[in-house]
Amino acid sequence: MITVLRKVDIGVMSAFGAALVLVSMPLFSPTALAQTYPTKPIRIVVAGAPGGSPDILIRLMSPHLTEALGQQIIVDNRAGASGLIGVEIVARAAPDGYTLLMVTSSQACVEAMSRKPQYEIVKDFSPISLVGTVTSVLIVTPSVPATSIVELVALAKSRPGVLKHGSSGPGSSSHLPAEIFKIRTGTDILHVPYKASSQAIVGVMAGEVDMMFNPITSVMSMIKSGKLRALGVTSLKRTSLALDLPSISETIPDFEFLLWQGLLAPAKTPPEILSKLNTAVIKVLNTSVVQEGMAAIGNEPRGSSQLELTAFMNDYMKQIKETIRISGVKLED
Repeated sequence: MITVLRKVDIGVMSAFGAALVLVSMPLFSPTALAQTYPTKPIRIVVAGAPGGSPDILIRLMSPHLTEALGQQIIVDNRAGASGLIGVEIVARAAPDGYTLLMVTSSQACVEAMSRKPQYEIVKDFSPISLVGTVTSVLIVTPSVPATSIVELVALAKSRPGVLKHGSSGPGSSSHLPAEIFKIRTGTDILHVPYKASSQAIVGVMAGEVDMMFNPITSVMSMIKSGKLRALGVTSLKRTSLALDLPSISETIPDFEFLLWQGLLAPAKTPPEILSKLNTAVIKVLNTSVVQEGMAAIGNEPRGSSQLELTAFMNDYMKQIKETIRISGVKLED
């Protein structure tokens, strides 16, 4: 009898335990976890060294994100391998909203120029929001006989292969817009790569090269002093950072090249978590202190929906890949 009772007790307990598990399962489902998210600190990986623009930007935002989400934001710098190290950390992280990636146009360009990319930012990650964009400006040495985009195009066409444009290296943010410019205008302008953007800027001022594309804030003082002449900005519309400068798109329809930053999460992160993060980012970008801080580093707030970020990245990748295909740009050039 004792043996039988034990068997019955065990059976009853097993059934009771199974019932408990079944009843408890919804509490630990992705939806249930998303409803309580976040319950611990959130790590945002920056695939670059401290002090860079993406690092400065997310550190500007982090205390306000902490306030909006109720959990501490930890900024984790992972430089190396053209950003691949940081990207891989987030791609392999659990899709629970506690490890995010501050992605930039730089990582998108590396992917586009890689013959066998180890990641795809659109497919391997879940979008949260676009964060900001940086506008570049087309500058020329003052001795160049062109004061507008129309005159520069005419000059380049009259002297094929004679004009030179500087950059900080093949595939850089100063090289790619020049290649797009040449493709869109049908001009032949010689590429002269330098080791750094600062050297290329000096090269333009010295007349070693005739022109260059560069983020606007880093050359604004030289433009105002007359050491450089600005012909147009690369944003689709005039930038609030220099409303007196025309957009290149006013002459070359739909011309646009922006540096940008956005927030991504690992693929398969629950939609409810992504939505909470998106709401927090948009809220923070709308604060005056963040907007003023971004303007100080030449960055313009540009929050977006998740779908808008996906479309933006797809369009950007398409443009870069097409530019690479036509111009033959290679990282190892």
